[in-house]
Parts: sequence; C-alpha cells; structure tokens
Amino acid sequence: MRCYFADRGLLRIENIAAGMGIIFYHAGRKLAAGTHVLRAKSSDGAIVAGNPAYYADTALAYMVQHFKGQGAEAPLSVAIAGGGSMMPMTQCDVGSKIIAAVREALAGHGLSAKLEQTGGSKVRCMLLDIDAGKIKIE
Repeated sequence: MRCYFADRGLLRIENIAAGMGIIFYHAGRKLAAGTHVLRAKSSDGAIVAGNPAYYADTALAYMVQHFKGQGAEAPLSVAIAGGGSMMPMTQCDVGSKIIAAVREALAGHGLSAKLEQTGGSKVRCMLLDIDAGKIKIE
C-alpha cells in the first residue's frame, strides 16, 4: 500500500492477489511509478495523509499528480494486475470491486491499461524494466 517512483532499474510489485498492482510508465522521461492497493475507493476522494496509495482512487490521483509535476503527462503506459477472488465461497468479492474502482479512476484521468491481467485466483507479480521500457506480469 505504498507508491514508489523510479527513473532507472527495475520496479517490482509482488504477491498481488485480491488487491491491484498498478504501474505507470512514461517512456520519454523514463519515469515509473508502482503501487499495490488493497481498497477500492475512499469515502471522499481525499488523498490519505502519509499514505496516498491506500485506496485505488487516491493512489491513481497521487500518481497522475506526481507525473504531471515531473512534466511526464500523456502518453503513459499503464499496466494493472490482480483483483483475484481468493476466497470464492464468500459473498464479498473484494477483487472485482477493486478492479472496477481502478478502471473507473483510470478513465477519470483519461487513461486505460495497455497491459492487464485481472480476476481469477492467481497470485501475480509485476515487473517493469525502466531502462528497456518493458512491463511483464507473471
């Protein structure tokens, strides 16, 4: 539930299950951001002080704000993974709620995922090679 920014090397998000891994990448600036959110929406859309990546909506707003501040606006490559149903016997499908919230927040910023692996029951890992500009989901 943290957001990390980098401009070289590897950016890795591991153990993505019901939550969502989100990677932003700007090829021209070689600027990357990655976060792993576990909640769909904040109650008021306000970024949580000390942890802006707590909710999907506020994490995306924080990432977009940071990229704009670095002069790294569109086009952005976006990848998302996760939102799995890890306990199919329960009535509360947290994963699908997080998937919907991430897609809605992306659309609200005029973005969409170019690479996506969501749903199912697989635990995933995302890897971005910033220098090569390659995103991989395992």
